[in-house]
Amino acid sequence: MIKLKYIAFSVFIVAFAYATSFTAKQDKDESGVFFKIDTLASNLNVPWQITFLPDRTMLFTERSGQVRLYRNGKLSEKPILIVNDIKAEIKTGLLGMVVHPAFNKNHFIYIAHNYGENNRLWLRVVRYEFKSDTLIHPKTLIEQIPAARNHTGCRLIFGPDQKLYISTGDADQPTLAQDLKTYNGKILRLNDDGSIPTDNPFIKNDTAHHEIWSYGHRNPQGLAFEPVTKLFYATEHGPTGGDEVNVIKKGANYGWPVIHHQETTAGMITPLLEYTPSIGPSEAVFYHGKAFPQLSNNLLVACLRGESILRIEMKESKVLKQEVLLKKQYGRIRSLVVGPDGYLYMSTSNFDLPESKGKRPYDMILRLRPSTKENNQMAQTISSNNQTSKMETGSAEIFKQLCASCHGDKLQGTERVYSLMGGKFKHGADKQSIINNINNGIIDKGMPAWNGSISKKDMESLADYILKQVKE
Repeated sequence: MIKLKYIAFSVFIVAFAYATSFTAKQDKDESGVFFKIDTLASNLNVPWQITFLPDRTMLFTERSGQVRLYRNGKLSEKPILIVNDIKAEIKTGLLGMVVHPAFNKNHFIYIAHNYGENNRLWLRVVRYEFKSDTLIHPKTLIEQIPAARNHTGCRLIFGPDQKLYISTGDADQPTLAQDLKTYNGKILRLNDDGSIPTDNPFIKNDTAHHEIWSYGHRNPQGLAFEPVTKLFYATEHGPTGGDEVNVIKKGANYGWPVIHHQETTAGMITPLLEYTPSIGPSEAVFYHGKAFPQLSNNLLVACLRGESILRIEMKESKVLKQEVLLKKQYGRIRSLVVGPDGYLYMSTSNFDLPESKGKRPYDMILRLRPSTKENNQMAQTISSNNQTSKMETGSAEIFKQLCASCHGDKLQGTERVYSLMGGKFKHGADKQSIINNINNGIIDKGMPAWNGSISKKDMESLADYILKQVKE
């Protein structure tokens, strides 16, 4: 029996205009957090992951297939790696990257990317050796992870146990997240050479992939270990809102698509935090530098749809307060890391089909460094509690969240999807056909299956709304 747990949540945001320096401050908090913003690189193609080498060289991936190098204040024009068999469609391409904790000894760097094979889309994770500003000696650690144009994951992180953790999406097929015979909708755990740790939770289960650490995930794109408690956190994209922050436990089931938002059922874990409307949580990181002592051990989350950085202050997984930084200043934020200097580095994700917005310079790498109150001009606030809300969403709002980014706000189509105006449906124009397509998706065309995401009543309401739009 699924139960709905209701918790009230109030968010207050003071709007402000664009500024290269700003203040983001908690109400009645005398300390405040003040930043100056430096643009380090621009005209990039969806920089998906930023990471640093021990000598402070910055590396980052571009989703179109390049690994780029930034050193001594300059971006190298030539990529250090071009992945030739990359498959970059909608949300796929060159994604996560992580540096081995013992890089000074082995020079290992790990990347994740999509590829095509046998007319299907897949995901693989490859280990490289960094030498003379190039990546050589590729070794595939895991591959043939089913992928789709949406919901691919894929964040990489090394844990305190020196194991490699990999997040995967449900590949637009929600039921896969509950299937232990697939890699989808999971967090995987490997040794650094690709072998399977003997203490993985399903190592003795003959009907499960032994690499699985947790399951029941929809599309987790942020992984972070708290430095003191060593607790493992993940951020996850929800269906209609329902974005999550979870504490990840060995062998645990996080419910998708059986439960989502604040729903509960036996044997499945409800999120620590849930966000409706959607904030689009991407990379997560615990702040561990000295440049911003106010942020010490705070969980910072890069937000795509929310176009901001979410700051969460916690104590032993109890949320004390939350704060939004950079709201609507730089658009969609994909990667967020702490540099060796203690500064924050982030990448924008605005040239990011189908949510692309604006013109060149498309995407940027930005650095956030300390400033003083006197140098700042703008402010914003958010209430300081850890509760969330379930918002009533009408059919128009559901359409906006699920459909509009691909089909257009009036079904007029986009660059990648044909117009449905005038009833130009290729997969059935009656109400039941539309409901079936919403339920099951059209996976080979890039349309996800929304079964489990919204109720039967809302599904019918959405179909009615689409038919109404066609007739207008």
